[in-house]
Parts: sequence; C-alpha cells; structure tokens
Amino acid sequence: MSKIFRTVVASSVIGGVALLNPLSAHAKNPATLSGTYVMSACPEAGGAADGSGTVAGTTFTITIKGLPNNTYDFRARYSTLAAGATKRSFSKARDVLVATDAAGNATVKGTVSGPDAKIYRLDVVDVTSPLDYLAWTSDGVAGCD
Repeated sequence: MSKIFRTVVASSVIGGVALLNPLSAHAKNPATLSGTYVMSACPEAGGAADGSGTVAGTTFTITIKGLPNNTYDFRARYSTLAAGATKRSFSKARDVLVATDAAGNATVKGTVSGPDAKIYRLDVVDVTSPLDYLAWTSDGVAGCD
C-alpha cells in the first residue's frame, strides 16, 4: 500500500468521524419549535406533499400524506437541561411507528419528557425503504440529510 493511499484513507476516516460526530451537530443552540409548522417533504419521499403539525411545549402533532399502507417512524429531537447543569443534553425519541391508511394519511401525537425539555426538530423516516431515508422534516428541505 502506498504512502499516499494510506494518507488519503486516514484523512477520510478522520474527516468522516468529525462529520458524523453528534456533538458537532449539537454545538449550536437550536431554536425551540412552537406553534404551527410545515413538515417539508424530502426529495427521497418521491414527490410527496409537505406535511403539517403543531408543537405546544413538550407535546407535538405531525400529519403527513405518504405511501398508502406504509410504515413510518416519527422522531422528535429535543434537548433537556438537568438541574445545576450548564449545558443541554440532546436526545431523540424514536420508534413511534405509525402505518398510513389506504389513502396514505397518518397523524401522530407525542410527548417528550425530561427536565426543561424543548423540542427543536421533528422527522419522519420511511422504515420500509432499504436505506430508512428521511421523508419529512420540520427543519426545511435543507435539513433533509
């Protein structure tokens, strides 16, 4: 193996770790969701329409129109601040699996919990796709990662 090849591979691995490190995503202080919002359809959703929903404190509602009789994973990203802590901890509520009806409609209501919990992003993932792709997000189309 050549020295140049080893250097490129090592740099790629190091760069990949930095890009995938969840702490780097949490270095900012994301805005808390509140009120009515749009769930932007991601390109991988196959031309699906935007969804909608509301957030009131630690309770959220998401409504989508996806593929008929399909299963989606609704995920809430939120942060908490423990008593005496100076930095927020970031979490993701997962595995709120919901099946759409014959017309592709689904609505989910959920709540996150924890000290001073604040919802900052909601996502819907198509768990029936080979890659579990992100289908909708409250973070706008630019947030489709």
